[in-house]
Amino acid sequence: MNYTLSKECKKMLQMQNINLRKANCNEIDKILTVFLKRMQWFRENEIKQWSRYLEHHSKSEFEEVISKGNYFILEKNNKIIAGFELSTDSRYWNDNKTKAYYIYKLITSVGNKKLGNIIFEICKDIAKVNNKDFLRLDCLSTNQKLNEIYERHNFKLITTGCRGYYNYSLREFKID
Repeated sequence: MNYTLSKECKKMLQMQNINLRKANCNEIDKILTVFLKRMQWFRENEIKQWSRYLEHHSKSEFEEVISKGNYFILEKNNKIIAGFELSTDSRYWNDNKTKAYYIYKLITSVGNKKLGNIIFEICKDIAKVNNKDFLRLDCLSTNQKLNEIYERHNFKLITTGCRGYYNYSLREFKID
């Protein structure tokens, strides 16, 4: 996957002293620590999200995604502040024909604001460079705040569904 960024996106990262790169397998514990801290923050703030996330997404799953070159991290001052998977795997969408990237395992570190905005701009840039028509993601359908955030970023609700324990919303962004 080519992840060349536009001049505008590079400038945005540079102005905030943020580095984007693909993750290495030897960083899994650091990445999982960011998840654990966010999960603790959710509990402390009584947000019903990811209470069992790492039970359903094992360390070996992260290893596989990273070894395929599909997990990206954002760093500031040599510290991981965010991460996300960008993949052509359509897990919940069951669509292998549409030219799309799917965003999974998106995490931002506690105390760092507006990183989601940066991640979405990066994903849009990568999708454009690689001639994709859509960015797609899924989220817990009952998480109203997260659904509102995605809506503000123009990820339109396509459908909802349920798979086992997971009641989800499927959302997509049309790449211009």
